[in-house]
Amino acid sequence: MLTQCEAIHSSVQSWGQFMVVRKIMAACCLVCGLSGFALAGGYAIKTVVAGESLASIANRYNTTVEIIMNYNTLTSEVLHPGDIVKIPYVEATGGAAQTAPKPPTGFTTHTLQEGETFSDVATHYGLSLQALVGANPDLSSMDSLPAGLELLVPPAPGLVVVLEQGQDVKTLLETYGVDPLEFMQANAIQSPLELRPGKMVFLPNVKPQAALDRLAKVREEETRYVWPLQGRITSYFGRRNLGMGTASFHSAIDIAALTGTPITAARSGTVTYAGWSNRGYGNLVKIQHSNGDETWYAHQSEIWVGVGQVINQGETLGLVGSTGLSTGPHLHFELHEAGNAVDPLAYLQ
Repeated sequence: MLTQCEAIHSSVQSWGQFMVVRKIMAACCLVCGLSGFALAGGYAIKTVVAGESLASIANRYNTTVEIIMNYNTLTSEVLHPGDIVKIPYVEATGGAAQTAPKPPTGFTTHTLQEGETFSDVATHYGLSLQALVGANPDLSSMDSLPAGLELLVPPAPGLVVVLEQGQDVKTLLETYGVDPLEFMQANAIQSPLELRPGKMVFLPNVKPQAALDRLAKVREEETRYVWPLQGRITSYFGRRNLGMGTASFHSAIDIAALTGTPITAARSGTVTYAGWSNRGYGNLVKIQHSNGDETWYAHQSEIWVGVGQVINQGETLGLVGSTGLSTGPHLHFELHEAGNAVDPLAYLQ
């Protein structure tokens, strides 16, 4: 590969050609450096070039002069061009460096605010959901994210990867179809020696399909409605007879349970109402879901949540009671779709 690079360089006949060949040479040298380069628990080889010192090398590769000298059994800090030194990934004592991965070059962070959604963040920064997922591939959800969570915001679409012990960088780039020169530019590196286990790197223009598939599965599960309470249904959705020739329309299902039994969220969402209702519901909680639906939980003896709170599916909202217009302890559970009450039994699983 070096012979090919030299041959390219010797063919330059103009300044314009030189600038083109300079880019080719950079990519060529990077591929040479990546070939067979693995992130091991031992060391990497560094050839000293003119102007370099032990101090500058130690600073560049986030280590110390003492560690390099001990590892190479050097008795002097004087280096000469062409000298070869080993850059250890593990300190001489055998303890691995305990530095947390830093965001790749050009990334910023965004702290989620109360009630803010994943889509809100993507829109705010002019990004697609796919690009934001790629920068945060370890997310476990897109519908129920807690306030205070820090999201990485990428400068462009791609995928963030934390390098592992023994991971071959050349194979990593080939697997995702990433151009070595683009990888080098995106991560502001000049040598594969700068890549260590635990380092967070950015693979530009890679679609995070695995992360998207996983989140799609999570989202599918989160969009299902689960039972907010286990108990006997004492009144169904629809028209019901009240006796004496009278009838009314019941916009919910009633689930009987002992006073104090926990009531849980049928689906993830944000609390839009939590308090007393003068319409007969007693203590009432309403939750707005990502698709615009609302679920209502009425007659509670105690309310444990507040307006604006992001709720996960299955999280406790309060306790069964008999407040408001009620004949006994139960949960009055309503599901509203596009502003209209629908039969919850058609959605519960």
